[in-house]
Amino acid sequence: MMKNNVRYVALTILDDVLNGEAYSNLQLNEAIKNEAVTQKDIGLLTELVYGTLQRKITLEYLIEPFIQTKLKGWMKRLLIMSAYQFVYLDKVPNHAIINEAVNIAKARGDLHNSKAINAILRNFISSPLRSLDEIKHDDKRLSIEGSVPLWLTKHWITHFGYEKTKEMCLLSLTPPDTTVRVNTTRITVQEAVERLESNGYTVKMDKDIERCLHIKGEPIVNDRLFKDGLISIQDKSSMFVGEILNVKKGSTVLDTCSAPGGKTCHIAEMLDQTGQVDAFDIHPHKIDLIDFNVKKLRLNNVSTSVHDATKPFDKTYDYILVDAPCSGFGVMRRKPEIKYDKTTKDVEALWHLQVEILENASKSLAPGGELVYSTCTIEQMENENVVYSFLKANDDFEFAPFIDPRTNEETKTLQLLPQDYNSDGFFITKIKRKER
Repeated sequence: MMKNNVRYVALTILDDVLNGEAYSNLQLNEAIKNEAVTQKDIGLLTELVYGTLQRKITLEYLIEPFIQTKLKGWMKRLLIMSAYQFVYLDKVPNHAIINEAVNIAKARGDLHNSKAINAILRNFISSPLRSLDEIKHDDKRLSIEGSVPLWLTKHWITHFGYEKTKEMCLLSLTPPDTTVRVNTTRITVQEAVERLESNGYTVKMDKDIERCLHIKGEPIVNDRLFKDGLISIQDKSSMFVGEILNVKKGSTVLDTCSAPGGKTCHIAEMLDQTGQVDAFDIHPHKIDLIDFNVKKLRLNNVSTSVHDATKPFDKTYDYILVDAPCSGFGVMRRKPEIKYDKTTKDVEALWHLQVEILENASKSLAPGGELVYSTCTIEQMENENVVYSFLKANDDFEFAPFIDPRTNEETKTLQLLPQDYNSDGFFITKIKRKER
């Protein structure tokens, strides 16, 4: 009965994601690929899943006074998804929100469940929205307003101050810029701009990265330039990694943790079909993803292989990229569930793994060679603490300073916050092996 019903499919995805069994972006891609909803409902499905996930804590706060009895997990998720539509979507009539939720509850449970959902939603929709002003403490109010867990909100306030944290939390509820990287081995930046504009896109060249374009328009995955490998989707912050590594043509490069291959391909493009990039990943199924991108972009200087980055590599390289596994808090606008399923213990466990990978990779760097260590997080423990711990234990390495694009001044480390470029949060540092 509920097959192809967009709200039913959205709730199923929310169940899988919030039970920790799946990632929102992968589940959405799968649902679209398998035609779980009609073409015209893809936009609403995406909105319901991402919107509900992004604002989960806010929605729970708003609907909490109307829940007087113990409910099953899926019922709570159905209620917050319904609340999202009422509070944040203009075009959905109130009666449709209630009717759809009741029908889903009938399909999912029994008459008793559907009556409970009906009563709660009618009460919620006919009452004034709960105010955030009743929350006394700034950190708790910000946690609920920005839908970021309280422990994380407090932690960021300690490191970045209240104002920066507030900016970051509220920005996490909005979409980042869409940026693409021009494959300069096959097309010039100017040609890419002209072709995208002729295809109906609004295009703006980036002021910091020549091959980076900011675009607005239809989903870029449907465009010929993307399908033919003339451009790739990549966040601006992520592009800084390859730009700061700044490989010279003809060089050998090791990418230790390369899936899904965006930075690998960026580096290969910078080499302009010269040199060699050896791209490794621990997950065999992810190697297929890198190979797909390499082939689509027609890059002939990349080889891929399965390898555990904590185990020795068998040759030395001019350049190394360690884009380490991390908590991912810098990309929570794209993967909103990240903020709910990580704890301080996870961050501490990652620190040990990151140091281990960096230690191991550094052994394969040639004298005078340069290594970039990067993460898509804003956690000091996973960033500055990792590189300073490494340098303290390895006196044959030193920082290789580079220019901070925000200030045009030299720096040893770069912590990009989402508000710096309306992009992802990223950490980048560069070290080199001393020549002796």
